[in-house]
Amino acid sequence: MGNELKNPSSAFILTNLRLPRVLTAISAGMGLSVSGLLMQTYFRNSLAGPSILGISTGAGLGVALVTMSASLFGIDFFLNGYSLTIASVLGSILVLLIVLLLSYRIGSGVLLLIAGVLLSSFIGAFLMILQYFTNPEDVQKYLLWTMGSTSTTSLFDAVLLLFIVIIGVFFTFFLIQPLNALMLGEKYATSLGIDLKKTRLLIILITGLLTGSITAFCGPIAFIGLAVPHFVRMKSTSANHNLVLPYTALVGGIAMLVADAIAQVPFYDIQLPINAVTSIIAAPIIIMTIVQLKSVRD
Repeated sequence: MGNELKNPSSAFILTNLRLPRVLTAISAGMGLSVSGLLMQTYFRNSLAGPSILGISTGAGLGVALVTMSASLFGIDFFLNGYSLTIASVLGSILVLLIVLLLSYRIGSGVLLLIAGVLLSSFIGAFLMILQYFTNPEDVQKYLLWTMGSTSTTSLFDAVLLLFIVIIGVFFTFFLIQPLNALMLGEKYATSLGIDLKKTRLLIILITGLLTGSITAFCGPIAFIGLAVPHFVRMKSTSANHNLVLPYTALVGGIAMLVADAIAQVPFYDIQLPINAVTSIIAAPIIIMTIVQLKSVRD
């Protein structure tokens, strides 16, 4: 092992290819899982996920405008990793600002959830129209981005993403008491003195920070934010977020590492879309967990 690290080629592969990929996968899994936990707790809906407010779709809109700019506007932006990252972040921020505005006008968490779904559908429809008027080459660039990947980040990008995720998860621990109260309903939380407006604002900001950053660096990653917190809740012996939150972050990081390893298809020189792998892994696990839970209750 020591001789391998002294080899310049091995050292380059480790520090510039493998390590960034591992850090990116861990960061994405942790961030998306914690975001999903926040959404599911606040909305008291196990089908809520980090993309439910349209933040991931907003990131996709920013990337689409850049990748399709030549076809749509006759302007050929200089495309590189950072231009797509900046476009993704700006798209996420735009949608996040709209969601924050809606949160002040809509008092109900259920109505905000519906508004987020409608906003995401609206942006998705707009993206379909953009693709219709764009040449196939630019559409292909965008579709490749939507497949998600942990292999496009440099070591600096991976460390930066890990730092952002750690900050977001850190502030989530300050929401443990409000999250525990919200599990019994908004009226109960209010009776305990929980400031719902402040809590809602913090949840949206943290979710936006985590989801937007991860989408910017990795592209949209499906199912992890929905499946992991759902799975942890079913397997946990306690509903207390003091236990559920760290377990969700841990399981999310491990799940994303496993999915990324499978996506690389060991012993074969091919690379599967990470979105396809996460969906293939997560969906059966959730279905089996639900069936087992139903059997226990019966």
